[in-house]
Amino acid sequence: MPTAEQLLVFITLTCVVSASPGPVMLACMAYGGRYGLARTSQAMLGATLGNLLLMLLSALGVGLALSRSPAVFDTIRWLGAAYLVWLGVQLWRTSDASPLTAEAELARGRTGLLLKSFGIAVSNPKGLVYFAAVFPQFVLPGEPLVPQFALLTLIFVLMDLVWMLVYARAGQLIMGWLKEDHHRLWFDRASAAALILAGALLVLLSQ
Repeated sequence: MPTAEQLLVFITLTCVVSASPGPVMLACMAYGGRYGLARTSQAMLGATLGNLLLMLLSALGVGLALSRSPAVFDTIRWLGAAYLVWLGVQLWRTSDASPLTAEAELARGRTGLLLKSFGIAVSNPKGLVYFAAVFPQFVLPGEPLVPQFALLTLIFVLMDLVWMLVYARAGQLIMGWLKEDHHRLWFDRASAAALILAGALLVLLSQ
């Protein structure tokens, strides 16, 4: 198993990476402000499942293969960017909907937040490459790999959930302010713009 020193470095690195306001965290903040903390838990679960899938692929060596294939990597990158922009556009288009309309939309599809956040997580190729590049640094080749990957995965998931909760709570704290229609319109459109910007940066920063 990794040493205490290795685990401390991994925890610190994971904390910094998870705390950064990436697409998943921005989505959790937007959902927390619009739907409340309880229902945003669906988004947290979806993002966690997406990260677990990426970590599984990383453990199987797929992440390293993709990182060495420019064509495949570029395809995933563009699809991920397009997905984030699409989510932002959809949020912008529905930003002037009344709270009752938003509630009705959520009631019709309670898995909507889960699936959207799952899509955000798995459509980010940086996550796949990150897991493929970082996890091996904290794995001892001479020892069983499954328990080591399981420990690192558990640490990452717990740390990521904590930060998703922080972002969602931050969004929820301004829910009272969002009761004013013009405030909610501003917040939704700002969140939409953030998602669109995240999609654009996903491409630009990967050049």
